[in-house]
Amino acid sequence: MQNLRLAFRQLLKVPAFTLTVTLVLALGIGATTAIFSVVYAVLLHPFPYKDGNKILFVGSNRLDQPGSMMPVAYPDYQEWRKNIRSVEQLGFASGRSAALTGVNEPAVLRNGAISAPVWPLLGIQPILGRVFTDAEDNPAAVPVVVLSHATWRKRFGGDPGLLGRAITLDGKPYTVIGVMPANFKFWAADVWTPVGLQADTDIMRSRLMRMDSWVVTRAAPGRTRDDVAAELEVAARQLALQFPDSNKDVGVTMRYLNESVTGPFRDPLLMMLAAVAAVLLIACANVANLLLARTSARLREFAVRAALGASRWQLIRQTLAEALPLAALGGFAGVLLAIWGLDSLLALLPQDAVPAEAQIGVNGPVLLFTATLSLGTMLLFALFPALESSRAAVGGGLQEGARGTASRSTGRVRAGLIIAEVSLSIVLLVGAGLLIRSLARIHAVDVGFNRENLLVVPLQLPESRYAASEQSTSFFENAVERLRQLPAVADVAASSNVPFAGGNGMPLAVEGRTYTDLNQLEGVQFALVGPEYFRTQGLRLLRGRVFDATDRAGSAPVIILNEAAVKKFLPAGDPLGRRVMLGAPEHLIKPGMLPAGFDKFQWATVIGVVQSARQFGLQNDAPRAAYIPARQGWDYPQMRRNMTLLIRTHAEPLNAVPAVRGMIKSLDANLPVERIVTMDMLIGDTLQSTRFNTTLLGLFAAVALMLSGVGIYGVVSWSVTQRTKEIGVRLALGAGRSQILGLVIGQSMRVVLLGVLLGVAGALALTRTMENKIFGISAFDPLTFAAVVGLLTSAALLAAWLPARRAAQVDPMTALRAE
Repeated sequence: MQNLRLAFRQLLKVPAFTLTVTLVLALGIGATTAIFSVVYAVLLHPFPYKDGNKILFVGSNRLDQPGSMMPVAYPDYQEWRKNIRSVEQLGFASGRSAALTGVNEPAVLRNGAISAPVWPLLGIQPILGRVFTDAEDNPAAVPVVVLSHATWRKRFGGDPGLLGRAITLDGKPYTVIGVMPANFKFWAADVWTPVGLQADTDIMRSRLMRMDSWVVTRAAPGRTRDDVAAELEVAARQLALQFPDSNKDVGVTMRYLNESVTGPFRDPLLMMLAAVAAVLLIACANVANLLLARTSARLREFAVRAALGASRWQLIRQTLAEALPLAALGGFAGVLLAIWGLDSLLALLPQDAVPAEAQIGVNGPVLLFTATLSLGTMLLFALFPALESSRAAVGGGLQEGARGTASRSTGRVRAGLIIAEVSLSIVLLVGAGLLIRSLARIHAVDVGFNRENLLVVPLQLPESRYAASEQSTSFFENAVERLRQLPAVADVAASSNVPFAGGNGMPLAVEGRTYTDLNQLEGVQFALVGPEYFRTQGLRLLRGRVFDATDRAGSAPVIILNEAAVKKFLPAGDPLGRRVMLGAPEHLIKPGMLPAGFDKFQWATVIGVVQSARQFGLQNDAPRAAYIPARQGWDYPQMRRNMTLLIRTHAEPLNAVPAVRGMIKSLDANLPVERIVTMDMLIGDTLQSTRFNTTLLGLFAAVALMLSGVGIYGVVSWSVTQRTKEIGVRLALGAGRSQILGLVIGQSMRVVLLGVLLGVAGALALTRTMENKIFGISAFDPLTFAAVVGLLTSAALLAAWLPARRAAQVDPMTALRAE
């Protein structure tokens, strides 16, 4: 305690030093704490469920495609549930959308259609009411729904009286039976309904139409993951024998739920954690330099204490005791900075950047991490200054005058710290530079169509009022005609598939080729579109013609392919007039394999070829695509109910949103029209993660550059102060001030350039890991490396020049009289 009291008194005597160390330490610890809080919530403790780290996520896979994972067909799940005995529960979960109507603002909600066994598996109790049971998980049951806490509060004002009342989802009444707690966000759903309610629909009965459906389970007590895997593999083989048309070569794959959900976030988060750790090391190197400067200046004080009988251990203990208040101040300030910074960080996080269940915040484990980090880093980086000062003091510090001077080893350590700061800064700057250059290349990509002044309006028509395909088709045709009459609108089209808003895949067969197996067919993206689609989207016609009013039901089937599809399927000769089938030849389709409406495909004549357009992100090549007239497409009502309107405006598209929304509402007042965005916004959504990573790494790199500059300035200033008498002698002997300036800067830059070389070598080694995260440039992009080296060298020159200029202006007589 006596050492701590003395340490506090010593620190109060040097407020500038104390404040500087606290701020530098807070900067490093605050940034690290903020990032660690995200890492902890996402990777280390992602789920609030019972034994969440033991829940298994099960999917199907193609035996001829090792590592693949695809959704599970509901009939397969039903067979598994009858036969699997090594699990506690076997649950089924499927992501759907549901239109909420009968409220002030109709909305499209995310519906977690799950089986009843999911509830006991997750082990979370509702805050109101109850969850549904097996008896309610079948087509004959009265429809019930469980609400998320957010939906209950946002859509229904948190009314506890809602229990037992009906709400309307997709035009059908569902009785509200429960409300889940705020931290329950399974499947990122707004509501949960029994999946068995749809068990008799075409899609649910099909073993081929696997719609974002998976199985969740957990090994029973005394059983292992391997036991579960073995049973499921046996079940999959039995299904392959029983249903060879759909289940041949279909196996089972599984992973832990936390691995499956957090897997996509692991690498970006670990990269950010490594980046912020580098910033922390640079900050700690600065603190170590400040401590070395302070202990060097106090060398006479330590020598007096040693002469009066203080042991070396006592001197070390006193120096380390002064590090404890600094660690506490830096840690406290770092926590405050992390809390403030975390709010900003979460505001910048792109949608779906972390699992919905992740509870990110500065909580107990994060505070423990911060306390350990603060104390550990401070004591570690204070140790060498303590050892060095005590050694010098015990070794005869009184002989060196009232002003302490650093030993050679101290100078070497300070130079080494600068080398470390510079090299770490180079690595961060190169990483940030590559991401910035990559993002610029992405923005310059040609999407393949005119993206200017284009509104995107996804609509989901309720089945209760649009059961037949003709009803849906007529609605969208009417909407196109009515919207085109708006003064702000130049053109309108409807499509089942819009770039950068998901996709629909389908096999494509070419007439004249022999197909003996479904696996021989390769796929394309397809869309049902109206005649106005290509004109509205600005998709350039390269050959042939686009659809017109004659391409209707009863006329000869026609199809339009894009360049990528032509190169793949019809590379030789003229594609116009050739016949292809979007789907599969009839002899490959067995009864019950596909839903009604999809079970008979037609040969269609290619009448046009259009430019290829990017579909799934600017970084990805344009996929193969096929377009068919909406009036000729399959009589499949669900697809026709979920269409998107493309609206080309004369000017700023967002200005037309109120008129567009009002017009759609005039056609159907109960139709949810929540999300109207521009194509640029839609494209921007695909870049959110890239933009976030670039911004964050760029910020860390800027902080690293600033800290390195401060560190270089501090070391050169200290060196100039220590060499004042030497500089005075040189000036007295005739050295010019420019020579002194060159001497100081030259010696400083030799250390900096060594750090630059090590940093470049480190960056060359580490940027290999970024090759799959950048676009359009090499991970060893020479322009980026050159720019980074130039930037850091310039910053180092400036940081060294300021104290060097002061050294060149020293008065020789004053310097020679210095003690």
